[in-house]
Amino acid sequence: MSDILKSPYVSASLQATLFSAVSYVIGQVVLSLKDNDKFSVDIDYTVLGRFVSWALVSTPIGILWQQTLDIRFPSTKPKHGPSGRAISKDSPKEYHQLNIFVKVVLTETIFSIAFNSAFIAYITYLEHGDLKMTIAKVRTDVPELWTSSIKVWPLVTYVSFGFLPPQFRVAFTSVVGLVWGIYVNAFVISK
Repeated sequence: MSDILKSPYVSASLQATLFSAVSYVIGQVVLSLKDNDKFSVDIDYTVLGRFVSWALVSTPIGILWQQTLDIRFPSTKPKHGPSGRAISKDSPKEYHQLNIFVKVVLTETIFSIAFNSAFIAYITYLEHGDLKMTIAKVRTDVPELWTSSIKVWPLVTYVSFGFLPPQFRVAFTSVVGLVWGIYVNAFVISK
């Protein structure tokens, strides 16, 4: 059992699941403070289960996306000497700004739109079981969610790909995702 917990996919998924649950609960607290004169938190465990299951399903996909981009567009490159050749394979590395930029653009366009669409579809279909409603909700909610997300996530993605080793990315994005999840739960999904 302990070997399975050492898997980066399992540990990241469990971590993201915990953050998802916490962000949902805090989002409900924010909604209570926003909408009521009297403080009353109503936790819908079915909705909480949807958010938690989404984290379990989506986290490995996010990790695979990051790994694929890291292979195709490495964030660092060896420093080169005056001759233009790498000083040594163990020499310090410098950031490859163009590759980092490409990863941010690809993540915040292709991946983000697909991920947000899948998220809205998953949550909506589980709640209503109606494919037409799900498609309509994706069409109406994804543009607003994506427009909100590009105010936060490009910088997070840049820091993640540019400065953090892969083993720390999920923790970093999960902390930011906690705050983002509160926003999504309290202000986007609650409409």
